[in-house]
Amino acid sequence: MTDSPFATDSDEVVQPNPPKISLRECFAFPVRTPEGRRDILIGGTLLLLPLVGWILNLGHRLGVVHRLHHDQQPIFHGFSPYGRTFVQGLKAASAIVIYLLPSVLLATLSYRLYLAGISQLAALSASLCFLAFALGIFSLPGGMTYNAVYGDISYLYRPDRAFARARAGGRAYLHAWMITLAAICVSSIGILGLGVGFLYASVWAWSVVGYAFSRALSLKV
Repeated sequence: MTDSPFATDSDEVVQPNPPKISLRECFAFPVRTPEGRRDILIGGTLLLLPLVGWILNLGHRLGVVHRLHHDQQPIFHGFSPYGRTFVQGLKAASAIVIYLLPSVLLATLSYRLYLAGISQLAALSASLCFLAFALGIFSLPGGMTYNAVYGDISYLYRPDRAFARARAGGRAYLHAWMITLAAICVSSIGILGLGVGFLYASVWAWSVVGYAFSRALSLKV
């Protein structure tokens, strides 16, 4: 084994009984320090930049998860250097495209079959589209977390490995998903803040998500 934060897959072992995380703990994580609150303000403001701001927030979240796992303080230290944060986010954005591409292709196929009057095959393609989408969404946090912790980019283009890690997470992984859904629901309240509030609420929510899955997929190296 190695002490490197970028250990290979063979060095990774999932803890059989990771510590259980609470909703309160996860919700408080992004706002319990001045640095965390500052990064939410910066991240929400960056979302005013179409696409670029979203990619920067993705990169920032990967960095937070990495520092969280390796106990590197401060956990929140802003978005700089912006170039590096953007590149990290771009890799994560590419992963999202790769994971969801099969469902997009199947949806397109289903639509064309429907227009051609081949309803049975269209229905089959639609069902496969839903299954591919569900598997992609379910696996993404597992792949993103392992990539963030170890810098193993293979998790960004190997959904099968990410799915295996998600399954290995067991009930803790499912619990993190429940917290994720709760955070997303709460963040929707931000729409009441003239719509702009949703930008900051969503940055908070995805920080909660990153924390929940990093704790659910506790690792030993």
